[in-house]
Order: sequence, then C-alpha cells, then structure tokens
Amino acid sequence: MVAFGDSMSATVGGQRVAARIAGIGLPAAAAGATRHLGELEPRAVVLVGTCGAYVGAGLAIGDVVAARRLRLVDPASIAGTAQFPEAMMITAEAHGPMTDALAALGARPCCVATTLAITVDDATAARIADGVGAEVEHLEAQGIALACAARGVAFAAILAVANLVGACGREEWRAHHRRAERLAGERVLQWLQRGASGLPPAA
Repeated sequence: MVAFGDSMSATVGGQRVAARIAGIGLPAAAAGATRHLGELEPRAVVLVGTCGAYVGAGLAIGDVVAARRLRLVDPASIAGTAQFPEAMMITAEAHGPMTDALAALGARPCCVATTLAITVDDATAARIADGVGAEVEHLEAQGIALACAARGVAFAAILAVANLVGACGREEWRAHHRRAERLAGERVLQWLQRGASGLPPAA
C-alpha cells in the first residue's frame, strides 16, 4: 500500500506492519504467503485486495467485504463431474475477532469462493454462488488462509468489489480495480489507526 512507502513497512496505530505481494492465483499465492510467513513471522495476516461479487449477493462495485468463510471451488465438483478428495481441506474460517472488528467499520462479512480461474460465464457464476453459498470470488484467498493455518497465524481478508462475476467481469475489473484496491486499503488503515481491535496478543 502507498502508505507504507518503498520499504513496504510502517508503524500504524502503534502496530508494526509489513506489506508483501503474495502472488497471482492460488498456487503462487500459497507459495508466496508461505515464504513471507517464514521471513516475517507475523502474529496475524490481513489479505487486502479486490474481488468479484456474484449477481444476487446484494453487493455493488466499490462495496467492501470481510471474509468470514473461505471455500475452494471447482465448478466441475458442483456439477458432480469431479470430486475433491475427502482428506483435502476445502474450507477455512477467518479469524473471528479481527473479522468482527473490520465488519464494525462497515465491511460486510461474507463467504469467499476461491476458484482456480476467473469465472467468465454467467450461468457458471450462478451455479457457484448457489452451490456453495458464496457472495464473492477471489483467486488467492484460500491459499493464503491455508498457509496461515499451517503456521497457526491468525488470518483475515478485506476485499473491495471491482466487478460482478460473469461475462462482463474482466472488463469491469480493469475499469474499477484501482479504486477498489484503494478502498480496501483505506479500510485496513482505518482499522490499524483505531487500534487494530481483535488482533491477537503478541506472544
């Protein structure tokens, strides 16, 4: 975030904060998050980014959401033509106290679907939303959440809607992602400046 300067680190509201780019897509984000967790050894991680909202979720471009539950999604598994292995972790829960604190600042708690690719078909988007009860789509959230869970690090995510998921989504994202990124970042900075309520205590 711009507020952190070139060093990608700052003290905000008395908290030492470092920002890092995890990577694009679930595999790269999971690997990048694992690397940064080992380097920084944080007590909590807040993912900041953009998302697409599923039609019917009651969300508009520019709305800010806080992840409550994260769900790995494959449209083929919803259609019944593919299955996740039973031992595979496909759901994760965000850290409740941090999520509640971010929600108190106006971020709507929601279920986030993590897909391997951007959904660009309206009918498929509707099947995902109905099939798993997700309100928004994000390509990296599940990977970062699981990397944090593996190290016992509290995880939260704050995302701003840059598009509606479906056929027009990529064009909408290109038009709105910079504003959405700014809105998500501003919400996290507001949370930090007010004392980062819900943050786990230092060890």
